[in-house]
Amino acid sequence: MSDEHPGNSIFILTIIAIIVIGAIFVYILNKPAGSETGDNLSPGICKSGKDCSPQITQNYSKENLTVYEKKMSTDLLQLIGIVKLPSGMNQDAFEHQMKQAQQLKWIDVNGKTTNDTISGRKVVHVYVKTLKNSDPNLVVPYTWNVSDSDPSNNIIVAWVEPDNLPKLASLDAVQSIWTVLQPINN
Repeated sequence: MSDEHPGNSIFILTIIAIIVIGAIFVYILNKPAGSETGDNLSPGICKSGKDCSPQITQNYSKENLTVYEKKMSTDLLQLIGIVKLPSGMNQDAFEHQMKQAQQLKWIDVNGKTTNDTISGRKVVHVYVKTLKNSDPNLVVPYTWNVSDSDPSNNIIVAWVEPDNLPKLASLDAVQSIWTVLQPINN
């Protein structure tokens, strides 16, 4: 470019800058949701120390479930192996995700929370909805610890060993069982 027309040079550089900024803007807007990369965005692995978002569950037919299994939430069915985990997810990652959400823990022989997943007992935090006027003590033998209850709504909040979930769901007085979701604090 010649020095004879400095206004043209500035004009051309301005146009180039606008085009580059526009291209970056279009790229950002057209980037698919969830396509970011990072420590915690893999669809199947939840990194230690990171917050994990719930995973999308593969379709399954409720018609293939027993009457008792239909009483349990999908994540509980996945925890006990009745419903497959999402592709790319393994049992350890799924349990780690539930542990981070304070839905799953391991307890030692003294009833204290432990990180020992080998000798510790695995328990899951659940709501148990029972029929109106049913005896709330009916569920106690199937729980590790009843942490709360709401008698007016027939709901019991308890920690239950996953192996006891089908037994608990088989009780006629039990209408449904689902995991406790802790409140999210900002």
